Amino acid sequence: MLTLSDLCAELSITPATGRNWIKLGKIKPEGKKGRSYLFSEEYVSSLKADLENGKIKSLKSRRNKTYVSGKLLYSSYIPATSPNLPLVNKLISDIADFESCSALTTEPEETAESSEQTKPFELTDSMLKAILAGCAKRLISKRISDEEQEKYSHLITELHPSEDDTSLPEDIISLTGNFEYVPGEDTLGLIYISLKHLRARKSEGTYYTPGTIVQRLLGHLFEASILSEGQDKQILDPGCGTGNFLLCLPPGVPAGNLYGYDLDETSILLARINLALKYRIPDVDFWKEHLIVRDFLHENRSDKTYDIILGNPPWGSSFTADEKTYLKDTFECGKAKSPDSFDLFTEQALGLLKDGGTLSYVLPESVLLVKTHRIIRELLLKTTTLTHLEYLGDVFDHVQCPSVIMQVQKSTDSFLSKNPVVYEKDSYFKITSKRKLTGDAFDFLMPDNEYRILNHLETLPGAKRLEGNAEFALGIVTGANKEMLKSRKTANNEVILKGTDIFKYAFRIPKCYINFDPDKCQQVAPLSMYRAPEKLLYRFIGGRLVFAYDDKQTLSLNSCNIVIPNIKNLSMKYIMAILNCSASEYYFIKKFRSVKILRSHIEQIPIPDADADTQDKIIAIIDSILELCGTPGDSKSPSEGERKSKITALYNELDDKCFKLFNLSDSDISFIKDELKNENLFLPL
Repeated sequence: MLTLSDLCAELSITPATGRNWIKLGKIKPEGKKGRSYLFSEEYVSSLKADLENGKIKSLKSRRNKTYVSGKLLYSSYIPATSPNLPLVNKLISDIADFESCSALTTEPEETAESSEQTKPFELTDSMLKAILAGCAKRLISKRISDEEQEKYSHLITELHPSEDDTSLPEDIISLTGNFEYVPGEDTLGLIYISLKHLRARKSEGTYYTPGTIVQRLLGHLFEASILSEGQDKQILDPGCGTGNFLLCLPPGVPAGNLYGYDLDETSILLARINLALKYRIPDVDFWKEHLIVRDFLHENRSDKTYDIILGNPPWGSSFTADEKTYLKDTFECGKAKSPDSFDLFTEQALGLLKDGGTLSYVLPESVLLVKTHRIIRELLLKTTTLTHLEYLGDVFDHVQCPSVIMQVQKSTDSFLSKNPVVYEKDSYFKITSKRKLTGDAFDFLMPDNEYRILNHLETLPGAKRLEGNAEFALGIVTGANKEMLKSRKTANNEVILKGTDIFKYAFRIPKCYINFDPDKCQQVAPLSMYRAPEKLLYRFIGGRLVFAYDDKQTLSLNSCNIVIPNIKNLSMKYIMAILNCSASEYYFIKKFRSVKILRSHIEQIPIPDADADTQDKIIAIIDSILELCGTPGDSKSPSEGERKSKITALYNELDDKCFKLFNLSDSDISFIKDELKNENLFLPL
């Protein structure tokens, strides 16, 4: 027989949850030994299976808790090797379980007796602060000598007055007393943001900076000798949260040089405790002058300036109508239709930096490329010089948003005059060549040689563009694929293509059919686009240029879009060859780095001019490919292996002809081929 403790361990619940489930009749002991409940192994196994597959209603309240699975939401916030990580995980998981017990008491089948026996547990603001205070006391006891600990009590009282009784369950109290003090680690911050998420039941949209990214940002400052030279630099984190950036600064930086703002009072109170422990300075009044509840966007630029402003400013904050009016009157970025908080924080930082001062922010990669951030790019061009830029990719927990670390120096020198270092993953390079820069976009993810090739393609003499010279259309959106798409051909339906059916030059006929009635579809382009005498079909998703020729008026779904080029003296098949060639692929990948193939991308691809004879030779090769694609199963057609070999050879011949049309050198051609050698060619093999 198994005890209640054994059962709780099997189900990953706390003993308190187990006892409550017994009181509520959710689990039924099969015996008792002294004061201990007993359960058979068969019963526990069956109960566990029912919980896992959702048969037991109680599980709904548990599954709505983020931490039931044992996964900490912001686990990258502190190092994976930290002794505190499993402790925080257990603390949050157990609190989630306590709340699930409370949820159970509200179910219809509860009795009056059970309701009286079980006190509802709600994670109130006061209780949250009590938990944080308990954890902070533990960290103080690990960092500060016994005789000095009393001096830090005021910092705890500021967070949670002792007279504010919250009646924390003993199981929770016991969990707050096990944490270890780890220098540079924001354990309190991790507990707080995790508890906040638990209370909200959903992500609040705040992007908490992983510890590794904090170290990367500070590392770039060290590399530039900004932190290692001189001890008189005034440093500000304008959205400091619980102080994770300031906490990780080298100990040689004096506490009196550090400043942090945040709108969240609890965050500031925790930041004060964190920094007080780091510097062993328990003076509450001192920290009140340095770590302040304040709106950075309302900071008076004439009051104080800084040598270094760093951190991860808020992204995508919402503003009231009055705030928008203030922002519009105060900031250039505030004049945008929908101003973004990180743009505003960047502009404000530029105004508060000393001449020669450094700004280093973690920002979404969109700040470099997206049209809505043009104003801040123009301000950066006018007032700063880029020193470091690191492309991070998706580094925030549960958020798909590529990010960068941008480090600039306030200066009137040209933006690239300091030969900035650009990092991506394990590689880096310096920008040493002159580059044409505007506020339209900052595209720095290419070394000088790659930029030179891209610029050569972009400025090719006589090149045409599809912008203004083509018709575009989206594929059909049925709105009901399951009902409208069939796998069998009938007299009333016809083939409809998906993006996965499209290959370079040709498409495969799928077993997908539709009885096409435009009135029954959710979205349909003009029928003339689908029924055009000839058109090009292309994959919308995939990050690669894949265009096929169609002269059969074939229908396509919205993963397969349409373009009908109309450039004077250039044939459609010739244009298809250019769009499918390696030179265009290289241009697309380097310039746009997009999974989606947008109309705006296609319109910008340079198309070399060509005389009729050159076009005819290219068209003849394309026709040979199309013929090979249309002959499988024909008794006179080549074997499958021979057919694939011929198509590949013809594609390579076409590619070489296109390279020459772009006037690329042999070394540049070799470089592009090497860059693309591992890419899928999407040939119709």
